[in-house]
Amino acid sequence: MKRWKAVVSVIMVFLLGGLAGALVTHGIYHAKIEKVMRGEGGMTREYIVNRLNRELNLDKTQLDQVRTIVQDTHAQMRTVRSQYRPQMEEILKRSQDRVRTVLRPDQVEKFDKIIAERRKRHEEDNGK
Repeated sequence: MKRWKAVVSVIMVFLLGGLAGALVTHGIYHAKIEKVMRGEGGMTREYIVNRLNRELNLDKTQLDQVRTIVQDTHAQMRTVRSQYRPQMEEILKRSQDRVRTVLRPDQVEKFDKIIAERRKRHEEDNGK
């Protein structure tokens, strides 16, 4: 009987370790995907430049020109995002309000905490 307990304990430790690893990995990738979707991080721009360089074998002049084009494009996209951000935030707010109407009071409280944490994390990521 003691042997089975030991075997089950070892299996549980491995399963819980795997679950913890999966959750941490999910969190890390989720954060990275959010950054890419918001157009943040020079790594994305450099990745694009490096991939084009690798696949097209660009010379030094071309590489510099492509890097400038990618940076300019990124700046233009940030400008467009900032112009539409208020509209997107209003749509998101209306969506959150609609979700609140279908929740129980205890769920609304939890939902508001989730929204507040997300807003705080977003502000921290944007350096506000």
